[in-house]
Amino acid sequence: MYDAVSRHHFEMDDGRVPELEKINKNDTEKENENKDDYNSDNSPSPFRRQAFMSFGVFMMTLGAGATSGIAAILIPQLKHGKGKHKFSVELVSWVAAISCLALFFGNLISGYLMERFGRRRSMLALSIFFILGWAIIGFANDLISLILIGRFITGICQGWLGPLGPVFVGEISSPIYRGFFLASLSLSIAVGVFLSHLFGTILHWSYASLLCGLFPLIGGIMVFNVPESPAWLASRNRIDDCIASFKWYRGASAAMKNELDKMLAEQTKKDKTRGKIEMLRENIKKPEFYKPLAIMTVFFATTQLSGVNVICAYTTDMMKVLIGNSSSRSHEYVAMLSIDILRCVSLAIACVLLRKSGRRPMALFSGTCTCISLIGLALYLYLLENGTIHHKSAIVSLGLMAFYITVSHLGIAPLPWNMVGELFAVETKGLGSGVSVMMTSIAFFGTVKTAPAMFESIGHHGAYLFYGVSTLCGTIFLYFFLPETKNKTLLQIEEYFRYGKKKPMNNIKDDNHV
Repeated sequence: MYDAVSRHHFEMDDGRVPELEKINKNDTEKENENKDDYNSDNSPSPFRRQAFMSFGVFMMTLGAGATSGIAAILIPQLKHGKGKHKFSVELVSWVAAISCLALFFGNLISGYLMERFGRRRSMLALSIFFILGWAIIGFANDLISLILIGRFITGICQGWLGPLGPVFVGEISSPIYRGFFLASLSLSIAVGVFLSHLFGTILHWSYASLLCGLFPLIGGIMVFNVPESPAWLASRNRIDDCIASFKWYRGASAAMKNELDKMLAEQTKKDKTRGKIEMLRENIKKPEFYKPLAIMTVFFATTQLSGVNVICAYTTDMMKVLIGNSSSRSHEYVAMLSIDILRCVSLAIACVLLRKSGRRPMALFSGTCTCISLIGLALYLYLLENGTIHHKSAIVSLGLMAFYITVSHLGIAPLPWNMVGELFAVETKGLGSGVSVMMTSIAFFGTVKTAPAMFESIGHHGAYLFYGVSTLCGTIFLYFFLPETKNKTLLQIEEYFRYGKKKPMNNIKDDNHV
């Protein structure tokens, strides 16, 4: 599965962790031999290995994006009787909402499973259930009960993957590549939405669902061929396996060996004699747990309340309002696919920008511009409704929507998923990421389920105004509390929350080359 590496025996001496090369001070020859072996690396570069593993998670996340996007295709086909039966609007609305509800249960089990069984095994189990869910939808044969069961299973998998994917990728990535790889997961959500819309535009929803099931299949095969996260192995005191995994992912440069030494030294400070309940109680009282939890909860809530996922679920209906009720259905689908492409392009740009600029400036820029675009869209639709503007221009309305999609996906849409894999300490990463993503699942369900009622009661302009004000409040919070994590090791981020600004986080450089 992955190449064998030299494994050094670690012995504890008064609680001190010896350096990797200093295994036997009296045996210089053996030490030099070990050092030469550790530093020899003729296999693919660490970047390529990290990219391979991240692409496996990317493929899995395509399935999560397709779970969000398929509703925009499935609902119109069911409502307009393209299958064998016609269903009520209320029943069909649950096709969109039930996967959002299932997210909560996926988040609930994700933290426990990734801590109990490891990131890799949890990811493999996830791929099996994901494939099962898509298969049930694909072979439902217009039975609404089977469609709802399949949507519930894929929703659980989407929630399960929410914390797991960023945590796994964040733990195996070098600091200089971490932002790029984590941003690619947000890009994969958008690509998954686009592909599900594209499949559903061309094919019947059942065939589109079966094609979407290929994403977790390919992702599972790729994850099967990579090692477990070194951070999780260290937390289980599997030192030899940790060293092997760390070298496979990160290489053997001096900077990497130094980071490994620090990670193992930090792990030995934890008191192994205490029970798990006692350790959990103590950990949740630490600032390195409750501070990032508060930040991530608000950040995720801001993302959901900005309406980005409402657009995914009700794209065709919202395009109809923006273009005009007299537009043909083909125009609505073209507008939907255009928005999807713009979303993907914006997230691809975000992946590049995250390597150049920090998380904090991108979050603040994106939040501010998203707020402006939403309030501008609300104002334009309001002036149309009260007759101040007599002629509806699709160029103006779609232009404002395009600006909103672009700026929101440059920052506030992808960044929470990036940072949830960075901010939490190793021992609370499963709990912290699980709880924070669980909160976003509740907000996700709430925004998607209430959107049709909001459109009916306060109009589309009122809904956009609500989303804009919510984004403004969240951006103000982020201005005061969001730290910068670019080019910081996970240990540096943990120490920042532990000691506050008294412990500055210095940038590090990676000696490995792409």
